[in-house]
Amino acid sequence: YRCPTRGCNCRTIKCDFLEAEVVKAMSQWWGEYTIKIKEDKVAQTDSTETALSIVREQLTELQLQQDKICEYLEKGIYTIEMFTKRNDTLTREIHKVQAAENELLKKQGAQKDIHDVEKEIIPTTQHILDSYPQLSVEEKNRLWKIVMERITAYRTPGGEVSIHIYPKLPMR
Repeated sequence: YRCPTRGCNCRTIKCDFLEAEVVKAMSQWWGEYTIKIKEDKVAQTDSTETALSIVREQLTELQLQQDKICEYLEKGIYTIEMFTKRNDTLTREIHKVQAAENELLKKQGAQKDIHDVEKEIIPTTQHILDSYPQLSVEEKNRLWKIVMERITAYRTPGGEVSIHIYPKLPMR
């Protein structure tokens, strides 16, 4: 099995062998990914939710402090200069906490997006691996396109083959 182009040192790979290697690599990836999902899912969700609730409590507390300084100004406890200085400080702190809240919300949204993709790709991958021998060529291609970005295969001059799979889900 050599390339028909004269002088080309590229070597071909038998389709059946390559297909078996892809299934083997995908099966290994799927096993590792599902184990990592089980380990990571609870920890990531809990830490983000906890951080978000802490940030929201801080924001509420800062807003209460800002309301109190307004009361102190109205009662004559604070001068205008003291009020302005304290209000500026609280406003800066509120902006910092709001920025932290926005970052946590983005992180939470990204986790939700990954979770939504997992809901589609993990069962599809399981279906492919379970029923692979019974699937038609068209079904195999259609299903692989759902779960894979691309697959690259390399063959050394000695005949050794290495396959790199690029699933649509990143490794955690």
